[in-house]
Amino acid sequence: MRAQNDESSRSSAHVGTGDWSRLLLLLPILAVLAGCKGEATVEQAHVRPVKAVIIGEAERERTLTYSGVVRPRIESAVGFRVAGKIVERLANAGDRVEVGQVIARLDDTDLKLAEGSTRAALAAARTRRDVAIENFQRARVLLPKEFIAKATYDARKNEMDAAAGAFDTAEAQLSQAINAVGYATLRADKAGIVTAVRAEPGQVVNAGTPVIVLAESGETEIAIVVPEQDVTRLAVGAPIDLTLWAGPQLALKGSIREISAQAEQDSRTYAVRATVHEPPAAMRLGMTATVSIKVEDASASVVVPLTAVTEAGGETAVFVVEPGSRIVRRKPVTLAATAPEGVRIAGGLQPGEIVVTAGVQFLRDGMKVRLPADVEQRAAANKTGDEDR
Repeated sequence: MRAQNDESSRSSAHVGTGDWSRLLLLLPILAVLAGCKGEATVEQAHVRPVKAVIIGEAERERTLTYSGVVRPRIESAVGFRVAGKIVERLANAGDRVEVGQVIARLDDTDLKLAEGSTRAALAAARTRRDVAIENFQRARVLLPKEFIAKATYDARKNEMDAAAGAFDTAEAQLSQAINAVGYATLRADKAGIVTAVRAEPGQVVNAGTPVIVLAESGETEIAIVVPEQDVTRLAVGAPIDLTLWAGPQLALKGSIREISAQAEQDSRTYAVRATVHEPPAAMRLGMTATVSIKVEDASASVVVPLTAVTEAGGETAVFVVEPGSRIVRRKPVTLAATAPEGVRIAGGLQPGEIVVTAGVQFLRDGMKVRLPADVEQRAAANKTGDEDR
């Protein structure tokens, strides 16, 4: 009996040792299987939530928005037509002036002396002319009787013609002198508002030196500058919408009156003038306005947020979500001009595609994502509509 028990013990010990050996061999395999299962679980757990939009139909109409300044249609620098010393200025910046109103005066002492001198010269020229006419009249009577020679007659006629010319010259000089005295008083030839003062009493100015800047009453305009890529889309007479920064509640209408034929050398922009229809009393010169102009967009590009665009390897692309699997794919695109809502895509996207708009730097091809609820609903509705069609 004892021998039998010893044999059983040895047999049990032998079996136990073999099982442990097989178990040790299986442990690496089990660890690998467990690791694969863990990786699958981790990969499945990291479905990245993203923001996205569904690309709609490309808009055929664009709205160009610019900042402009309220300006008068005609603004001119007003100055004296003669040189002199300013002794009085009666208009200040912001004053409204009427036609004929005195703006400034010059010291006219020298001008009046010049007028007196030309009057004396005119009187002398008149006397010489009268004497020459009398001498010619006598010569015309004596010539037929041969009391004088033909040469004497011709000489007196020439003297009369020269005296008459000198008289006309002196008369014109007197008119100029009289006008010069009148030019010593600067008057407004148009009604308007003084926008700037350029000279002060006591200052000696030349003829034409600006004394004030006068904005003529009449049409009020908005001056804007347009970049060269947009100027070809504008046309004279095109309607505009505008609002004043000082009063955004006012929605005003206008139209483009003038487009510059040449760009500014430094900025490469074009000056555009737009007339304001029925300007309100609250609109003052120099105010800032926002101008909106609707133009046709022949390229009909779609717009995506700027955060949707990424770049890798010199290639511009966006991430598009596959509708069924919710897997993202990198898709190359061609950029166009910027837009208020983002950037325009000239090629590479089609209406109905789902584009990721945030977090694109963390995405890679083949990654599964989770869309927002509203995008999911819209995508499902679009899919149902496609199936019905």
